[in-house]
Amino acid sequence: MNTEMLKTELYKIYSKKVIWIALAAFLALFLVLKLQFIDKVGIKYTLEPMRAELTSAVENEDFHNFVRENDYSCTVEAMKTFIPVSVFDYIEQHSGNDRVYRSLNSDLMSIINNYYERVDNRAAFIDELEQDIAISDNTSLAKAKTKILHTYQNTPVTIELNLESSANNFIDINHSAVFPGLIMLIVIVGLAGIYSDEYTSGTLSPLLTSRKGRKGVFFSKLLAASIFIFSVVLLTEAFYMVVTAICYHAPNAAISAASTYGLSLTTYSGTVMGFCFRQILGTFLAALTLGSLVMCISAYSKNALIPFFAAGVYYGGTALYANMITFPEYLSSVWSLPGELSLFMLQTQVELVKEGHFTNIFGFMIPTLTVNVMFNLILMAVCLALCYRTYTRKQVKN
Repeated sequence: MNTEMLKTELYKIYSKKVIWIALAAFLALFLVLKLQFIDKVGIKYTLEPMRAELTSAVENEDFHNFVRENDYSCTVEAMKTFIPVSVFDYIEQHSGNDRVYRSLNSDLMSIINNYYERVDNRAAFIDELEQDIAISDNTSLAKAKTKILHTYQNTPVTIELNLESSANNFIDINHSAVFPGLIMLIVIVGLAGIYSDEYTSGTLSPLLTSRKGRKGVFFSKLLAASIFIFSVVLLTEAFYMVVTAICYHAPNAAISAASTYGLSLTTYSGTVMGFCFRQILGTFLAALTLGSLVMCISAYSKNALIPFFAAGVYYGGTALYANMITFPEYLSSVWSLPGELSLFMLQTQVELVKEGHFTNIFGFMIPTLTVNVMFNLILMAVCLALCYRTYTRKQVKN
């Protein structure tokens, strides 16, 4: 491998107009879908300025019991005994705008009720685990429950007031079925012909007999593909984050991921932005794995459509399966693993960490997200090994 060879391989990838057309179309789609919320009343006007006052209020155990006794459906009027006057003064400032005034009152009611309900659901979930373990035998499911309970006990997770929708929307960037898939589609389009196109362009024989040898060509293509994947993921994720921050505002830097609606039972104790960073890292790994699969198939194919559709079916099929089935509680099953180990689940991670979830590997209980990472690292290594072996053993045809 040398600099000129690397530049040539990068040019072959980046010069494909279809990549830039597709990327521009996908980013424009994301922009159009998100910008419609930029002036939404519930996003522009929130209770975030009253966080300190409301946090202090919900720490009142009498308030908690009152909401619980009313089945988490208390009205704002009923809450007035427990909520500081300053909060209502803040809301009253917007009484001249009926839409804003009603939105803030509605948010206050739903946020308080939902907060206490999620806190109680988490406590009830842990209590149920303790009861199940007390009467269970030494099965794999019982071992998984015990591991989950120990995680809950040893990793304190705080549920905080979620006073604006930005936290949920940031996590949903890589949780929705569409936008993570668009990143992977760009990767497939860019790399589908990385070896196959050498047949149609007539450059296969010269490359196989190049001065740097086949190993040099392979590693040039591998490095070029990695640079391409890195740039695509970095560009799209940065665009997603910036647009989401403009439309929904950036979430409170310290708010826990458990404070969002989908993760109230999670054992992950980090922040929303920390979880988003994990999703982006997962997307990098998923893209590298899919890129390795595309390269491997392309090395066997004379037509770029074969790796394009094969990789697309693999990613899309496992993603669709993961979204269609209901993952079992606590412990993976044979039927759930194809979805749990999918690249899409590596990108989103929500379903794998929204509550404790383990996989039985030869009697060892391992977090399913860890199993997913291990599986895809092995898949990547196998694909690259096959690609290397296939390409370096190709016969030169005159």
